[in-house]
Amino acid sequence: IKQRRRSRGRIIQLKEHHYEPKPDGYQPLPLSLLGSGHIRRVLKAGTVEAKSLAGAIDWEKYKCDVKGVRWHPMGGWRVQFDRRDYEHNFFVKCSLYFRVQLYGFEKAKELAIAYRHRLEAEWDEQQRIWAKLDAEREAARLKRREERGLALIAQQHQITEGDSFWGLEGLPPPAGDQSGAG
Repeated sequence: IKQRRRSRGRIIQLKEHHYEPKPDGYQPLPLSLLGSGHIRRVLKAGTVEAKSLAGAIDWEKYKCDVKGVRWHPMGGWRVQFDRRDYEHNFFVKCSLYFRVQLYGFEKAKELAIAYRHRLEAEWDEQQRIWAKLDAEREAARLKRREERGLALIAQQHQITEGDSFWGLEGLPPPAGDQSGAG
């Protein structure tokens, strides 16, 4: 018997590994750091010189706790913002780079964080505006509905009291009624 496919067995790929729990407070290096060839070669090479260089780098500077702000291998901080509001047909997708070449490392990081906070604040403001407009629209709709209901009740009331079933005029008085003669 011959095995026809060799791919039947489970092969762990480069990015895959068996799960090992991480310690509390563990924050990995951003994968975007490995996008830069120079840094990737320093980290992957197992030489003594590479290990000493990797030990000299302050990796904490390249981490950012703000969601949507990360280091990009082109040499700057990237801000990503993506929000969707299907009810109002409003979509925002923003990607902006703050280059270290232009602003310096710390200033670029501060600008990126500030810009991300600004985008979040503007989105929250837009949500509040929509909530206010939706509440006004709903109140107007309920008012129109109530007015329509009252008009329908008034119309039904007028028909039952004032008008006859056969038209605008009532039936003529009976022929034997002599109440008007005297």
